[in-house]
Amino acid sequence: MKQYFGSKILSVFLIFFAAVLINITAFAQNTSSVLVSNSGSSLNPIIVTANRTPTPSNDVLADYTYIGPEEIAQAAQTSLPELLQQQRGVQISSFGGAGNTTSVYLRGTGNAQSLILIDGVKIDSIGGGAIWSAIPVSLIDHIEIIYGPQSTYYGSDAMGGVIQIFTKKGGGPTQFEASAGYGGYNTSISNASITGSIDGVNPINYSIGISQEHSSGFNTVGSNNASNSSVAGSYAYPNSPTGYTRVGSTASISQTWARGQEAGLKAFVSKNTWQYPSNDPIDADNYSPTYTGFGNTLPVIDKQVNNLSLITAYSNNQINEIWQSQVQVSSSSNTGQNLNLNSNDKLDMPSYDFLWQNNIAVGEDKLQILGEKRLQYANMTNSNYGSFGSCTNNCYVSQERTTDSVAGSYQLRRGNNLATIALRNDNISSYGAKTTGNIAYGYFFTPSLRGNLNYGTGFRAPSFNDLYYPGYGTANLKPESNRNIEVGAHYEKEVYAIHLVGYNNKIENFIVPVTCTYDLNTCPQGAHPANFSLVQIRGISLGLDGKLNNLTIKGSADVMSTVDQNTNLAIPNRANWVGNLYADYQANNRINLGSNLTLTGQRWANTTNTISMPSYTLFNLYASYAFDRGWTAFARWNNVFNAQYQTSYGFNNAGSNIFAGIRYAMK
Repeated sequence: MKQYFGSKILSVFLIFFAAVLINITAFAQNTSSVLVSNSGSSLNPIIVTANRTPTPSNDVLADYTYIGPEEIAQAAQTSLPELLQQQRGVQISSFGGAGNTTSVYLRGTGNAQSLILIDGVKIDSIGGGAIWSAIPVSLIDHIEIIYGPQSTYYGSDAMGGVIQIFTKKGGGPTQFEASAGYGGYNTSISNASITGSIDGVNPINYSIGISQEHSSGFNTVGSNNASNSSVAGSYAYPNSPTGYTRVGSTASISQTWARGQEAGLKAFVSKNTWQYPSNDPIDADNYSPTYTGFGNTLPVIDKQVNNLSLITAYSNNQINEIWQSQVQVSSSSNTGQNLNLNSNDKLDMPSYDFLWQNNIAVGEDKLQILGEKRLQYANMTNSNYGSFGSCTNNCYVSQERTTDSVAGSYQLRRGNNLATIALRNDNISSYGAKTTGNIAYGYFFTPSLRGNLNYGTGFRAPSFNDLYYPGYGTANLKPESNRNIEVGAHYEKEVYAIHLVGYNNKIENFIVPVTCTYDLNTCPQGAHPANFSLVQIRGISLGLDGKLNNLTIKGSADVMSTVDQNTNLAIPNRANWVGNLYADYQANNRINLGSNLTLTGQRWANTTNTISMPSYTLFNLYASYAFDRGWTAFARWNNVFNAQYQTSYGFNNAGSNIFAGIRYAMK
């Protein structure tokens, strides 16, 4: 069943939301005497990710969202995917609690079709995309989301956009912060950070942060799950809580050893240990070369461990008045181990990246030239059980990929005209060269009102799992590619901004699992990935950011159609409309009150569009009170109305829960 924009519900929703935006805008225009400046706030940020160089937001031609430190600090028990779900153009699909597997979709593209950066370093998993549960929210300073293909700037995976996570940066007087809290599902979270500088002729900036989380979790197996213990008999999942423990830390140190000359180191490490429901076989010997079925099963809670680490050395150098050089060398590692009754499969995915970027001023214009080399490795140890009987003994897979890249972009400004053209070539081992391009044009009708027209292409090389996982991978897969065109209008003032963007994104060689007849030798898992689909994603995105005195408002409305052109059916797990509203009020510099509202439409649970997941509404409240110098008490009430909803069919999400704690900030 094809999705359409012409739904009466969507029309009413958009008209209502547009009316709210128009009234807020009119109110802001008519009350300029009470509007306050927000320099340095999240309303007029400096965006780094769009052009790989700090750029004022009104000069960013790509569509973007900025999540500031204040919004992140108020997240409390909210996980990173849940925080992203509250943003424009973002949807998620989760298998349960904060520690579980979750996918994040930018404008309807897949989890592996958006690039994730932490402090400029690419992170990936063996299956493609980020392992979101390995990233603690409390270690994040701010987040930038850039929509649309960004492969011209970042290479493979940046088809739907880029999400860059920034940790705290040192500098200035010493600041110490710490917080601890406890809430629903026996969840405890504590964290601490210290930032500052060591004064001298050549000052040294530093920062250190640590975080610890633990939760007993809840029963994630829904009543509609085919393996629910009440209906599945011997093939049952347990109806027991599944929890997680997550720890992490960040550190950075840098020195400005001369004017315009900076060198530094950054590090990020985290470990997430999480449980998930399973119906493991009682006897692992069932999985022999002649395996024909599950045999007797036992509902159990299995466990998985994920470790993420990265370290970066960089040097920023002002060579002369017009030439700035940036050199970055980084190493990242994503490891995991699956622990259950029948196996302890391991994987290790180290990556190394070498980048040299040059920013050159050409009068008022900007020229950027960069070269990059990326080395990726995949080492998998898969048991006979883990590979569904496709290996008689432990099946070890060792693969590598090398990508050599060169890219250039040119940004020019002529009067009211602003334009950027960019081109990149990525030479990938086993695939050859992939060339991507981007051209963007903006015209300033007034200093505050700009119209945009963007065209860009992107691609994604198949993941190591897509290619090589025993009994599943297809070695001859082609890279996915896309072409996106969008038009937008952006009205940006000091204290409010409105963004309206329409886009049309066509994805070719979309990799999807194709069902095959079970056979121990040729199809032990019942499916293989294939370049099957041609997908078209069309949508309209409307956003508002505003500040009126002590009230901050952030809202968005998205309508979207994601259609497989081969079947004329909608892509699963994507809702065709989503709305968000965030409001924050500060009183007397002591009291802070706020709320988040997320409304999500129906989504399909399968490729044949015969099983659906209903729409849902989430409403969250939070409050804080500064009761003494440096001391603040805070509380957050998530899912106030206890909405029962699913973002992955058959798996529950958290119900109503409260989290409260104490925060200390010494400045």
